[in-house]
Amino acid sequence: MIFGKSVSSTEQSLKLSNVDAFLYSLMVGAGESYLPAYVLSIGMGEVFAGILASLPLVSGAVLQLFTPRLVHKVHSHKYWVVLSTFLQALAFVPLIYFSVTRAPNFWVLFLILTLYWGAGFSAGSAWNFWMGHLVPEQKSAKYFSFRARVQQLGILLGIIGGGVALHNKVELGPFSSVFTLLFLFAFACRLTSSILLSKKMYRSEWGVQDQVHRLRDSWAIFWKGQHKKKFFAYLVPFQVAVYISSPFVTPYMLAQMKMNYGQYMVAIAALMVGKIISLSIMQRAKTNFDGFKVMIAGLLLVSPAPALWALNENYFYILALQVISGMGWACFELGLSLVFFQDLRQEEKVPVLTIYNLLNSVAIIAGTFLGAKLLTAMGEQKTSYWILYALGAALRVAFCIPVVRQSLKWKKISDQEDQSLSKAS
Repeated sequence: MIFGKSVSSTEQSLKLSNVDAFLYSLMVGAGESYLPAYVLSIGMGEVFAGILASLPLVSGAVLQLFTPRLVHKVHSHKYWVVLSTFLQALAFVPLIYFSVTRAPNFWVLFLILTLYWGAGFSAGSAWNFWMGHLVPEQKSAKYFSFRARVQQLGILLGIIGGGVALHNKVELGPFSSVFTLLFLFAFACRLTSSILLSKKMYRSEWGVQDQVHRLRDSWAIFWKGQHKKKFFAYLVPFQVAVYISSPFVTPYMLAQMKMNYGQYMVAIAALMVGKIISLSIMQRAKTNFDGFKVMIAGLLLVSPAPALWALNENYFYILALQVISGMGWACFELGLSLVFFQDLRQEEKVPVLTIYNLLNSVAIIAGTFLGAKLLTAMGEQKTSYWILYALGAALRVAFCIPVVRQSLKWKKISDQEDQSLSKAS
């Protein structure tokens, strides 16, 4: 074992997984969420803040392309998940150093965030495979909706704690920078979650010995299913549309609306509150709800949302808009997770999620660069942001339609396959 003896039961492992989710989310809320604010605080500007929120995603996604081969070499999805999460924790160490000493330049920050995202992506695909053996499929919707709720609560608490610390310029002992405290806290949370992951149950027979580990084989599996291939082909342009506007919400709130850190904290916390509301409703559902339906509901809710930013500048209006957006994103994220968990075979999970992470990250950076170019051309002013948000909403709606149609087709095929298996048994 990596950090010691593992627990022996599935139930204990799932409880550990929930604690891991909470700690991971505290890291996201107190650390990752305030990275754009940190970039602005060291004087890199609004466009750079948006770019650094997304550019490292692509290089991180390229790094995680080696995940199938490396998992094959270590012969354990568990070991790879624990190692990846440990490396993700270490990404905060240089951030702690720079927040104490001097500001890093753009490329140093880029490399640090590349490690952060690459390690996170690598852990994600192998973790999904591992959880596929731990969570009974008939209980997956209930379990993951509860786990997602735990995550959003952790993010909310991290955001509130970080926002309060920044707003009040909290100092502790030798730490004269609030960002130092935030990054140190994020490091401790991810390190602890890595240790907890090492305690979860894993059986050696779960690792398929002849599993796909070459990149070209991963590509072949990814494009094998006709309905799945079309779904991802339509989802990528939608993600491009999403990231034309979304990376520039933080610069808009801090630089254009002149929010202080306390107001900004409440605004991003409102997004988490919306997610918690959605997940609470789904958690109380008496049926094992369908991932496709939940995802489609989220798509329909988040697609027109950016255009609403241009209608009113009132702070309480922004908070209400954040809550609604959070509800939509919770549906989309949970629904997509359930589709991956329930409708991908075990042998597909690592290669498909590895390639999906790459394509999704390329879409993110394409959308971000397009948004940055438009914002630079129009000038950093409120009307430019409003035009950007309106364009983002129009493209989301346009690209959402084929994603919804293909989702319904995939669901129909999946239901037919389930019926055939039931009759056969």
